[in-house]
Amino acid sequence: MKVLVDTDTLIWGLLESYRLSPGSRQILRTDEHELVFSLVSLWEIAIKIKIGKLNAIGSSVAYIRDEMDAYGMELLPIRYEHILQLEALPIHHSDPFDRLLIAQAIAESLPILTHDRVFSLYPVKVIW
Repeated sequence: MKVLVDTDTLIWGLLESYRLSPGSRQILRTDEHELVFSLVSLWEIAIKIKIGKLNAIGSSVAYIRDEMDAYGMELLPIRYEHILQLEALPIHHSDPFDRLLIAQAIAESLPILTHDRVFSLYPVKVIW
């Protein structure tokens, strides 16, 4: 199964955080699933690195891209269809990055690996 990985989920995976659920840890570490990571998440990480919120994972988004390759993750670009889906979403979630991830998951018919319970308010399958 193809799975869209949320920003926090990948970061916690890289940090080997206790915050990951056992199921999430297994999905990230096995080859059973095709993992997809959004350009939206790279954008969010780049901003957080720049403002000093992600010092624990390195100083460059290039490091994250290398780690994506190590996990065998495909990069999901932002497409026009995603923006159209975003425009149609109700405002259950105020985070613009998460809203675009949700729109991508819906438009691409992908479940999303996230701890964020608000994602469940949208017509998207949440895995945790």
